[in-house]
Amino acid sequence: MPTELQTSRTFFLVSAIINVLAFFGWGTSTIIGGIASCGIGCLMGFLPVVNLISCIMDFIAYNKLNSLNQRGTFGTVQTAAIFQIITIITGNIVSFIFGIIIMSYLGKDDIKNFLVEKNIY
Repeated sequence: MPTELQTSRTFFLVSAIINVLAFFGWGTSTIIGGIASCGIGCLMGFLPVVNLISCIMDFIAYNKLNSLNQRGTFGTVQTAAIFQIITIITGNIVSFIFGIIIMSYLGKDDIKNFLVEKNIY
């Protein structure tokens, strides 16, 4: 396994943990803000959803990179990295940076060739 994929796997795990924490943080603040502002704060209810979706995608990508035996690994990893980049709207800078790094890794030809050779592209 190329080191870029091993690093990406670690990034996905760390990002998933951060997204879980951000989900609970934004969820709590949305509820408290909604109560304190008579419902206006609930307009921020989409922020925890972004973190939750990114967390789920991170765990799926981590699992696929861990086993390296499932078709569509490249697409899943790419989608998870895009969701990591989207988490910048929730203030999650770490996942944002990880997403950019993973996308740059996926652009390398040796990574694509490795996935094609394993028949999981």
